[in-house]
Amino acid sequence: MNFKDFLKIGQNFLLFNKSTLRTLEKSPEVLNANIKYWLKQKRIIGLKNGMYVLEDRYRQADNKDAYCEYIANQLIMPSYLSTEYVLAKYRILSEPVNAFTSVTTKTSREITNDLGCFRYYSLSQKIFTGYSVKYYQGAPIYEAEKPKALFDFLYLRFLSRRPINAESLNNLRLNWENISVADFKRAKRYAMLSSSSRMATLFALIKKQYYD
Repeated sequence: MNFKDFLKIGQNFLLFNKSTLRTLEKSPEVLNANIKYWLKQKRIIGLKNGMYVLEDRYRQADNKDAYCEYIANQLIMPSYLSTEYVLAKYRILSEPVNAFTSVTTKTSREITNDLGCFRYYSLSQKIFTGYSVKYYQGAPIYEAEKPKALFDFLYLRFLSRRPINAESLNNLRLNWENISVADFKRAKRYAMLSSSSRMATLFALIKKQYYD
């Protein structure tokens, strides 16, 4: 299989995997050799084992952030963008974010490739909700709504050992002025859904600190 043959179908995909390539090349040895050569020549970009994007397609993308957001969803499924990455979009974080952060029902992990760092935090199925869908070139991107991104961020930090007090809240350096009362109330509903006594305590403290 030569690269021109692959481009006839590969250019139609935002990303592809070995299953896509096997439709053109049945020999595992030849297929692996092709992939190794294309990676070396920087014709394709490796995302994780067995998953790739065309280098030209990514380089020419009109919205690389949206492209990477779609990739973040695809690297680990199911998942949706949340926590720091989404909060940064709403200027709730005081510090820059250097990763595409998501939540998943699978185990927590981090994947680093030439496109960036993709970080995943594990949540139970019960609270794997509160996200919406947008599209990039017809492909769905799942992203937490602002209140759920806030809840996910707080839940993952305070669920276990971190002390729940005013100092811990202040150390988060969140821009609470960018979180409306309505946003806070919606985030609190997820705290109730989690049935966590620590979350109930935390949100009572947040209300007292910032919304009374």
